[in-house]
Amino acid sequence: MHIGSRLETIGRLVPQGTVVADVGTDHAYLPVWLIEQGRIERAIAGDIAAGPCQAARSTIAQHGLQKSVEVRQGSGLSVLKPGEASCITIAGMGASTMIAILEADMEVAQAAELLLLQPMAGAASLRAWLCEHGWELIDEELVDDAPHFYEIISARRGASRAYSAAEYAVGPVLWAKQHPLVGRQLERQLVTTQQLLEGMGRSERARASSRYQELQQLQAALEVLEDEYCDRR
Repeated sequence: MHIGSRLETIGRLVPQGTVVADVGTDHAYLPVWLIEQGRIERAIAGDIAAGPCQAARSTIAQHGLQKSVEVRQGSGLSVLKPGEASCITIAGMGASTMIAILEADMEVAQAAELLLLQPMAGAASLRAWLCEHGWELIDEELVDDAPHFYEIISARRGASRAYSAAEYAVGPVLWAKQHPLVGRQLERQLVTTQQLLEGMGRSERARASSRYQELQQLQAALEVLEDEYCDRR
């Protein structure tokens, strides 16, 4: 079963033998792939809407895995009991939606051994939220699947050091392990920051705001990292 580089990269971060809960599963491609690859034996596929749940059941039936993957309809982590899944995957949503899902059922989230998160936007804010709420960033991946560029975050319960805004933007683990795509990541973050500054710079009120000053500081810090990256090469 081919599920694409984004989901395969998430799947490779799933520990062997864990029970996975795939939240917002859609067609349940990830849990089915994980079982067929022999990484896990059991999974829970959750989605808020009836349509995706039916699509998930269809995928599971096509692969004869009805005894291995259970589909549950419900909002976020509400479909789970604390400790029922050791690994929770959430992919393809914005960071703010992911944070809302985790905050709505913190007991379930905190009972999991691992969170695997792939935000479509706002990865920096998600990293910051995780570190501020008792999670440690243990691995990160990047997937360049044009026209998309995906960030994947692996986190477990534990004390985390505080990172700078630039580190949250780039990804501290990506930077530490010198990921092959970290140069692209730096470039993307710089372009985004510059665009925001240019837009705000057209307004005198915006230029006087603390947000504008924060973005200026972020831009300067990212440029320092860019210089360090160039020195590494």
